[in-house]
Amino acid sequence: MAVASVVPKIPDYVFAEKIGSGNYADVYKAYKKGKTREVVAVKCVLQSSLSRTALNNLESEIKILKKLKHEHIVQMLDFVWDDRYVYIIMEYCSGGDLSTFVKSKLRLPENVCQRFLQQLAAALQYMREQNVSHFDLKPSNILLKSRKNHVLKIGDFGLAQHMPEDDTSSAIKGSPLYMAPEIVLNHTYDAKVTRQAGKA
Repeated sequence: MAVASVVPKIPDYVFAEKIGSGNYADVYKAYKKGKTREVVAVKCVLQSSLSRTALNNLESEIKILKKLKHEHIVQMLDFVWDDRYVYIIMEYCSGGDLSTFVKSKLRLPENVCQRFLQQLAAALQYMREQNVSHFDLKPSNILLKSRKNHVLKIGDFGLAQHMPEDDTSSAIKGSPLYMAPEIVLNHTYDAKVTRQAGKA
């Protein structure tokens, strides 16, 4: 986003470095004030940059994150807003994203690949049970809880939506390289497209 030269501020948190940036938001590492100094990630969305569609997506993202509680999905801890920003406060994943992790390795051991696939399958199954489709599942939106273990967390639910099994849509959304063929070809599709992204 790079929409502001001044680091945003919210009560109860001290902002550190910027750790991510997108079309509508910057993400900062932050510390909760107090004895524990809990480390969190804060997604700062500039309200003036949002179109009507982007605002609807943001509202949907917050509702979905409030609902989803799973060990392999990034957890939203809170959300607040002021005159300029909406702030989504999330658990901090210090291991970076899966894309960067894979590129840093010459090869991944088979047991690590199996563990990653099992974790993603468990998260996707849970999302289907909750009637949630991600629509932008790709390595850069999958985070590692830390570099010391191999625990994955699905993040960035900015395009996600509630989509019961019998619902259909023809809207084009997601990253082209990871879209299901039905979306790329502008065909009507159902909730199974999320599982297609998991195979990419």
